[in-house]
Amino acid sequence: ALSLATAAHAAPFQNGSFDVGAPATFVFDIPAGSTLIPGWTVSVGTVDWITNNWVSSQGTSSLDLVGSFAVGGVTQTFDTVPGTTYVVAFDLAGNPGGPPVVKPLAVTVNGVTSNFTFDTTGRTGAAMGWTRHSLTFTATGTSSTIAFVSDVTGTGTNAGAALDNVTITAQGAAPAAAEIPLPWAHVGAAL
Repeated sequence: ALSLATAAHAAPFQNGSFDVGAPATFVFDIPAGSTLIPGWTVSVGTVDWITNNWVSSQGTSSLDLVGSFAVGGVTQTFDTVPGTTYVVAFDLAGNPGGPPVVKPLAVTVNGVTSNFTFDTTGRTGAAMGWTRHSLTFTATGTSSTIAFVSDVTGTGTNAGAALDNVTITAQGAAPAAAEIPLPWAHVGAAL
């Protein structure tokens, strides 16, 4: 019996650096429901897409997850392989332009939330102090959804968590099976 092996492959995560389609300087107050940022949907409040207001951790652009409202966030749904464990990694900083000093960030994958914070004490646009964070999840379906939300409600400001360099990779993914040429494959080429 002949058995053909195929390797499952999740689609690559889109635009984790926020550089694809990036503006020349910035776009403020991108509203909930917008898909202006390729690969992403603004999920709540408004967000700011920053290019020249501060130094990004990777590439040229990043997000301030709080626009003119006290809360903002983005979401993306991507292909996954059920049962596969994925590592989500991202760079976190904070908009140093206003309170609170400690910026909150909630990261939700498939309904499970992890909370992070970033202290902007002594930080400036030229010295953001980006830090790398990560979490893991195991896919239960053929797609998964991730959301990043910063909520500074009650602080009287619009300066939230800054996000850049989001990556999602399969952990311990097996290499793709090599294709085995069939003995009669050369017959078609000869015709």
